[in-house]
Amino acid sequence: MRSMILPTLLSQMGRSRITRRLRRTGPLRRAAQAWLRRSVLTGLEARPDDVTVLIGLRNRSDHRLVNALRTIRGQTFPAELVHPMVVDYGSTALNAHRAVDVCRQYGAEYVPVEAEGSWSRARCLNIGIRLAATKFLLTSDVDMVFSPRYLADAVEAIGDSPFSVICAPMRDLPEESTEAFRRSAETGDALELEYWKERSSPRFNGRFHPSLGMTYTAFYQLIGGYDEYYEVWGAEDEDLMKRLRALGLSPQPLRSESFYLHQWHPKFEGVDGGENSPAIKQNHTYFRQQHTILRNEDNWGRRHLGNQAPEGSTWHGRTSQPS
Repeated sequence: MRSMILPTLLSQMGRSRITRRLRRTGPLRRAAQAWLRRSVLTGLEARPDDVTVLIGLRNRSDHRLVNALRTIRGQTFPAELVHPMVVDYGSTALNAHRAVDVCRQYGAEYVPVEAEGSWSRARCLNIGIRLAATKFLLTSDVDMVFSPRYLADAVEAIGDSPFSVICAPMRDLPEESTEAFRRSAETGDALELEYWKERSSPRFNGRFHPSLGMTYTAFYQLIGGYDEYYEVWGAEDEDLMKRLRALGLSPQPLRSESFYLHQWHPKFEGVDGGENSPAIKQNHTYFRQQHTILRNEDNWGRRHLGNQAPEGSTWHGRTSQPS
């Protein structure tokens, strides 16, 4: 078992403003990276460059899932190294059956989860992070589509800068794209991503968005994945990136022509109260107050798996038909 002395120390340093400043200094970051290279990356760099593309969903097994998996399976990166994983966090029986069919069609691993109550992207994706056994992991959403070289360019970028989290700008598709993307999912016609890229709008003024990040799977697992406090919507991505930064990693924008697009849907879809939801406000308040690296209890990513729960981080779930 890897020693956790340095990550624990860095996490504890987040509890005061003075030590947080110290944590950002060059000597400590270099020490953290040296520890990561010795304790985490040793042996990994010689492994095949396989990638888990992790998608979480609940009741969204429509054209969005079809298009997401189509573009993942349409990558120029070797198909045998690409492992799409869909964690279904409490869909209804009808939506679950649809998701199974789509995952089977595109060779994606389907992980069914019996989860009630509020949607939690953090808990949903943590199940996949805990199960992932590939060298790299890309966190995604059911409504994202990727240009063909995205994975190849991201893997190359990590090879050049192993202590990076590779990100890209979020580009929002316009509402008028919806019918074209729905029809394309039904007919199998090309999505014309370059055409729609020109008609999309960059979020965050074109800067990278933290919701889609790719780095070594071991880094996600080392910090315990997303903080499972977060529910409904908001801030879990920024929180994860803040903790990876504190561990010694740096977000790096993908410096290539590759991109991803966010398929249109109503903003705050399914969120009671929309942007004024008390849960969203609570999430952002919590985010501002938290500065440690290590979160969650030891059963993070396991609580909804029951008897399927892995003891380690290399177990792979089975694709199964929901009852």
